[in-house]
Amino acid sequence: MPTKKLKGTDHIYERITADGRLTSYQVKIRRKGFPDHNASFDDLEAARAFVRQVLHDQDNGHRIDRLAGHRKSVGLVIDDAIDDLVSGRRRIKGVRDELYRLRAFRRREALLCATAMADLTEDQFEDWLEQRLEEVKPSTALREIRQLKPIFRDAARQLGLRYSPMSFLRNPRVIDERVRRIDSGEEALLSAELAAARDPIVLPAAEFALETGCRRSEMLRVEWKDYNAKAGTIWLPDAKNGRGRDLLLTRKAQAIVENLPGRAEGGRIFKVTGELLKQAFENARARAAGQALAMGRPDLATVGTLRWHDMRHEAISRCFDAGWTSEQVMDFSGHVDIRSLLRYRHPRVDQSVARLRAMEERRQAHLLPPVELTGRVVHERVLIES
Repeated sequence: MPTKKLKGTDHIYERITADGRLTSYQVKIRRKGFPDHNASFDDLEAARAFVRQVLHDQDNGHRIDRLAGHRKSVGLVIDDAIDDLVSGRRRIKGVRDELYRLRAFRRREALLCATAMADLTEDQFEDWLEQRLEEVKPSTALREIRQLKPIFRDAARQLGLRYSPMSFLRNPRVIDERVRRIDSGEEALLSAELAAARDPIVLPAAEFALETGCRRSEMLRVEWKDYNAKAGTIWLPDAKNGRGRDLLLTRKAQAIVENLPGRAEGGRIFKVTGELLKQAFENARARAAGQALAMGRPDLATVGTLRWHDMRHEAISRCFDAGWTSEQVMDFSGHVDIRSLLRYRHPRVDQSVARLRAMEERRQAHLLPPVELTGRVVHERVLIES
């Protein structure tokens, strides 16, 4: 289509049809040592703003390709993130889960993935979040946002965009604190069913988790070379928070480790996959719930709602029950943030009431019986002038 240079400008051209109609404005900026910029705009002011931006970059020596954001789509950004994980250029924990979520996003959000990064708006991601909240729980949407935000932040910086379209996206409010203690009856029923599991390592693995408060993912990574029988610890070099820490072993936990096979050959202490452990646990809790109903104990059928991670909650809560300070419990649990730690503290109501009554009794014991004095009742704390 023929073009004609716009009067009074050096880089803007009018695109004219054969019958003389103006259809759009074309920007052409070529400067030695800098990326070429060729772009079309329907609005003249937008074209002028683009020219000002590019010339400002070049005058300041910035070799930014302002059109890269127009060529790069959201889908290509997601593809790059997937490729980084698959190739190992980006190493993280939970890579399998991250890949699953990224591929699902790429497959599910076809329209959004076809949008150029430069054309992406905050409204589009707000619409995406609104739709997701109709399909999944807020906690699931929050995990996806936390995964996507750094990806788009880095892409925006590389493409020379002013900011990421997800920068101002508000996280959904999530109230997912789980308050769950394991009743002694539930523990007995569950242990009996875990003992009946096909793989004999399932029961000792669950008992170890309850004794140490160790996360399942961490427990499956501990190795024999890091076990210190004399100190009663296992060194975990790569915990969830990225720091190394010692797993503190109770006598029972250490006995469990000592009785496990495979010490001579080394490697992982718990030679079992996370998927097998998860499936065996879910089957055992279902059987335990059925057993509770068969015994006429519907109150214990709640064992069917237990999760593996509840054993970590229980182990940490037991430390608080024993009167440990928060700092001592953090040494045990591996937390580095007191707020995160307190999410695991679930005091038993009966013990809290007992402590309250005991405090009341101690307070009463320190008070002397009231004394009559000139018709007034006073306590021993009142000074009586002699």
